[in-house]
Amino acid sequence: MNQQTAAENVHTTKRWGVVGAGVFGFGFSGLIDVLVLHHVLQWHHLLSGRYPMDTVAGLRTNVLADGLFSLGMLAIIGVGAGLVWRAERQRSRPLAIRPLAGAALVGVGVFDLFDAVVDHMLLGLHQPLSQGGQYNLQWLAVSLLLVAVGYYVYRAGRPSDGDTASGG
Repeated sequence: MNQQTAAENVHTTKRWGVVGAGVFGFGFSGLIDVLVLHHVLQWHHLLSGRYPMDTVAGLRTNVLADGLFSLGMLAIIGVGAGLVWRAERQRSRPLAIRPLAGAALVGVGVFDLFDAVVDHMLLGLHQPLSQGGQYNLQWLAVSLLLVAVGYYVYRAGRPSDGDTASGG
């Protein structure tokens, strides 16, 4: 294998590690959302904008949807963790932690953006704290802040072009 091909393989491996960390963050945020906001605090459920939470049939439908959503988020976490694990195993040195942590934070923010835009605004599946959607702008602001912080951590942790000592 020539030197250029080896460098391309290292770059591709690092890229898949970062993608995996982002996927992991996306799934982690979704799982925390459903466990904390849906189950523990019971502010809303996945389909509470369509099925009432104050009837037995509506609550059963919402809890089932929340459970299936939880399983989906666990699958996404597994895919992300698998991608990171595979990228790590293909390298002779460990992947740099800061870019992975930054990518995971970006994934957390991207899930929250997806939730606010698609679930809350476009589909009207549920609203945080109220059915009126009065907290969607704050939800979007926090989501964008998480993406920005994640990107900053990712960029701050990337080694410069000539820096090979950091293991990045």
